[in-house]
Amino acid sequence: MTRQQWKDTLEGVGVIAIISSLIFVGIETRNSTKQAILTTQALEISAYQELMTNIEELNTISIQDDTVASVMAKFWGETGDSDAFREKRAFFLLFRHGDMAFYMYQRGAIDENRLRSALGPIQFSNQLVKNLWNENRSVFSEDYQAYIEKIMTTAN
Repeated sequence: MTRQQWKDTLEGVGVIAIISSLIFVGIETRNSTKQAILTTQALEISAYQELMTNIEELNTISIQDDTVASVMAKFWGETGDSDAFREKRAFFLLFRHGDMAFYMYQRGAIDENRLRSALGPIQFSNQLVKNLWNENRSVFSEDYQAYIEKIMTTAN
């Protein structure tokens, strides 16, 4: 093999090595991007869960303590007795729990079977539940509202 042939062969090997390394860098960049997306998703879900836990704790206090229930009922403009307010808060907690599960479902963290399981305690065909939903639906996202409305329509 002549000197020129060796030179051409080595240049060809060099080009192949460069192309291979670029492909490898591309694959690693794609994997890193996917990992960053998953990490961000996990952080979002964790932050949302923390927020929902804080809301749930506040609502739990209002359900358990009659004095707190009375004060919170007045704060939210409820004119009925504290027992009725507590009952509404308990149902509201179920919807809030479902909202958190729906958020995780939208992000791909849980499947629809797990979402349905989280919504299981809500008796969608119950008129009291429907009334409570209609009073409070505006505090939830439009996507969650549509999902719950679909379930309520089929629950009849």
